[in-house]
Amino acid sequence: MGAGRAWGRGQWEPEGGGSLLFKERREVGVPATECQECANGWSVPTMSLQANFNKAAEDVRKLKKRPDDEELKELYGLYKQSLHGDINTECPGVLDLKGKAKWEAWNLRKGLSKEDAMTAYISKVKELIEKYGI
Repeated sequence: MGAGRAWGRGQWEPEGGGSLLFKERREVGVPATECQECANGWSVPTMSLQANFNKAAEDVRKLKKRPDDEELKELYGLYKQSLHGDINTECPGVLDLKGKAKWEAWNLRKGLSKEDAMTAYISKVKELIEKYGI
């Protein structure tokens, strides 16, 4: 943790005074291991898995180029597994090609925990951002 002192309702200020930046997370029950030191010595809370997932879901819509079908199916399966867990619907009929592809993409993730699916989704989005840009 950076040098400083806690004051008034968990707010944090650097030693010798300074501006009010954020609530010190340790005083509101968040372990210090969930904070990281930034370059200026302030302890900055890291984003939660859910926040990172939400950000990735937002960023993927901003890609400069549409991902190919295989990449879209992978994203879809991970996204659905992250939100709903194991697939809970019947496989669509043979004539519903799009529905069947989506079902298969989600079914491939069966057994993967929601947290692991979120982590994989975030990683895939980062990979696509590097590949296509935003």
